[in-house]
Amino acid sequence: MKIAHIPNPFGRRAGTNEPERIVIHSMGEFIELGERDMPAWMYLERLELSAHAHVCPSGVIVKTRDSDQGAWHAKGHNANTLGVEVLVPGVHTYATFLEEIRNPYVDEPQLTALVELVREWVERFKITPDRVVGHDSLTSRKKDPGEGFPWETFLGAVFDGTGG
Repeated sequence: MKIAHIPNPFGRRAGTNEPERIVIHSMGEFIELGERDMPAWMYLERLELSAHAHVCPSGVIVKTRDSDQGAWHAKGHNANTLGVEVLVPGVHTYATFLEEIRNPYVDEPQLTALVELVREWVERFKITPDRVVGHDSLTSRKKDPGEGFPWETFLGAVFDGTGG
């Protein structure tokens, strides 16, 4: 697993997160902001939000919060959770992102890295399959990780060792 550490200051302090659930999100790899595109992790920080990790299309994992720190990734559902952003390749507006996640968007290197990361968390924190959820299952206002996310393959790889 290739990991880059780029700390994000937004979230609860160390020692306050006891993970019981993993929330899978997705967002554009880069966010279109007019004259300047911004990497996803920088965009979340700009909004004073955070996730524990971002999984790039290349398979590189960008860790921005330690697992014992809270992250602000799912309003009303941040306590005792781990949030991971699966980055959709390319530069996106919210509209192009919503269109993109309707179709398969996770390639093999990204899926492999995501499975390794989540499997590590599952084993460390004894998280069961029913406690690995999509952001869209927590709120009707969010649509990610979308129809194009390979739930069956992903969960099979994490919990049964198949696929991924």
